[in-house]
Amino acid sequence: MRKPVRIIGALLTCFIFTVIILSACRHGPTPSLGEEGTPGIIRGPDGQPVVQLKGITMGREPASGMDRFYQELDEITVRDLGATIRFDFIPWGDEKNQISRAIASKEYDLYVGGAWSDFTSFAARNAFANLMPLLDQVPDLVSHYDGKLNNVMIHDRLFGIPQYNLPGGGGEGMLFREDLRKAWGLPEIKDLESAEKYLYKAKEAYPDSPMINDKRFKDNLWTLMAGSKYLDVVKGYAVVSVAEPYKALSMYDTPEYKQVLLRAKQWYEDGIVSREILAAQGNATGETLEWMKTDKKPLEFNNHFGAVSSGYIGVLKELFPEFEYGWFDYYLDHVPNYMPYMTPDNITMISVGAHSKHKEIALKLIEKAHTDRTYYNLLLYGVEGENYNLKGDYISYAGIKSENKKPGWTGLYDGSMSLMEKYPGEWQAIVEHLHSEGAKRAVENGESPLAGFRFDTEPITAELAAMEAVRSHYIVPLSVGMSEGIDADLALARQRMNEAGFLSFMEELQKQLDAFAAMKR
Repeated sequence: MRKPVRIIGALLTCFIFTVIILSACRHGPTPSLGEEGTPGIIRGPDGQPVVQLKGITMGREPASGMDRFYQELDEITVRDLGATIRFDFIPWGDEKNQISRAIASKEYDLYVGGAWSDFTSFAARNAFANLMPLLDQVPDLVSHYDGKLNNVMIHDRLFGIPQYNLPGGGGEGMLFREDLRKAWGLPEIKDLESAEKYLYKAKEAYPDSPMINDKRFKDNLWTLMAGSKYLDVVKGYAVVSVAEPYKALSMYDTPEYKQVLLRAKQWYEDGIVSREILAAQGNATGETLEWMKTDKKPLEFNNHFGAVSSGYIGVLKELFPEFEYGWFDYYLDHVPNYMPYMTPDNITMISVGAHSKHKEIALKLIEKAHTDRTYYNLLLYGVEGENYNLKGDYISYAGIKSENKKPGWTGLYDGSMSLMEKYPGEWQAIVEHLHSEGAKRAVENGESPLAGFRFDTEPITAELAAMEAVRSHYIVPLSVGMSEGIDADLALARQRMNEAGFLSFMEELQKQLDAFAAMKR
């Protein structure tokens, strides 16, 4: 009779603590209650307590398959690390605020962040563990990054492990109905002017939907109008020219910035830009996808190529197999293509909050995720046959319902580990072209002159906070086209920005650029 009792006890453990899911009780090593049945203590097959990690990741949880996902994940993490992990999914949209609340709650071991989060301000407040003293415990991870982790250090501290990028692939761009472009007799989309013609024609054909409903379109206008001349050094505030990469320039003082404002104003007045643009979430791509899924909008003006490839194409081609899609990449022909270098654009951090005692195990999990094929495939793609299919050396989602496609653990992407994906229809050729052409240009151009530069904002924390308030109140409305007079509004915005400490900001930035240039020499 003892065997049935043990099975029932294991099932109760899974139900009460939601740590090892029900199916894990039938397959593989199953943590169980201690000898006394102490609540909250889970023990592995060796009798040792199992650490229960919590993490956050971006996207929407798959409709099915998570039971098997955790079953397979638990089998290897309990065996290798004596731990389990459970993820909470944060949908894209209001991600910056939601991630900030999750970090402030201090209830997670592992966080994700990047340019779309408030990572740097939390790092400045020591919200994340400094991983430098722990690197000797993860030699395979250190070897894998081959010295590149130095580029994401802040004040000689390492607050996270970045994704590993290889040259090639698309940047920000516009997804559009290529079949409609042909039917409308429009030119091939390859610059701002041809993209604008498509926007206006699409507005005629879809009058009830705004063609642009995301405030970030202003950044893409800047890329198209000025990206070949300048490199961003502090996004939204300062740039350097390609010709003089260590001389800081106010973005607002460049002649191209005024041209961006004029174009945004014209689009707003003509109804291309939504009248409710200021009320839009920080990331409004989810709203656009829903419109495209019901054929109420023929384009997405600003999104990342990777996000479109993984989150849009499969869904849309499944719904509308007869539609043909195109991609206009804003970066490939309008921004210098350099070899990629490590930045916190996507990064995985470990908490120093309530769960800081588990940071060594959490770091070892990250090591496994970047160096072990079984971990990587599971954490990035999910369960084979449930969330994806494997066709030879290619990932395929043919036959997988779109709602069952699992978002990868955000920040984990590793170009040296990722598998090529088979895409439906015309998208395969688009992907292959961007990867090959982007890689070719990056190799030709070599390393960016700013590779390894990190602006230390600690000396001007107060100024930056005041500048951000000014930017939100004056610059953002102006940059999305809501202006009665560009010259007067821009002059007022500059005045308010100077009052907030912009000149001190520029002085500190130039000081650090000078030091960086001297080091490079």
